[in-house]
Amino acid sequence: MRRLFLGFCVAATPALAFDSVGTVTAYLDGADLMWEVLRMEDGSTMAQVNDIGPLTLIDINAMGDGDFHINLIFEGKPSADSAPAGITIDIRPDGATGPARQSDGAPYPPKLMLERLDLDGAGRMEARFVASLCRSDAPTTCKLVEGRIDTGLGMP
Repeated sequence: MRRLFLGFCVAATPALAFDSVGTVTAYLDGADLMWEVLRMEDGSTMAQVNDIGPLTLIDINAMGDGDFHINLIFEGKPSADSAPAGITIDIRPDGATGPARQSDGAPYPPKLMLERLDLDGAGRMEARFVASLCRSDAPTTCKLVEGRIDTGLGMP
């Protein structure tokens, strides 16, 4: 529901209000896809880092060839040397109206290989990912996706 609301907010905001802070690229189902992580005029971005006690959550949304979302959960202090304890990836090549390709329920868990994770200053993440994603409207139809994230994290 939160992603759908974010999509409506982005659609209702003038295009001139956005700046790109990073990109996500992927190869899925025979197509090269690209999304941008955006910063709004108020300085907020579509990437959020939340520290909630023993866990750190990194949530990245991006727009372009449909919608992209990744959620990472780290135990303890996250770094490029520590693997996330939890990863979910959702790709909607047709945007909010089309079926999602999602890692939840897929036969293999997604993997994230962090090359850089900097939580100082504005923050930055560079990583590669591989996942089996299944269609939300046909859960047994799964495809392999490989991609790259290179984005600022928009931290204050």
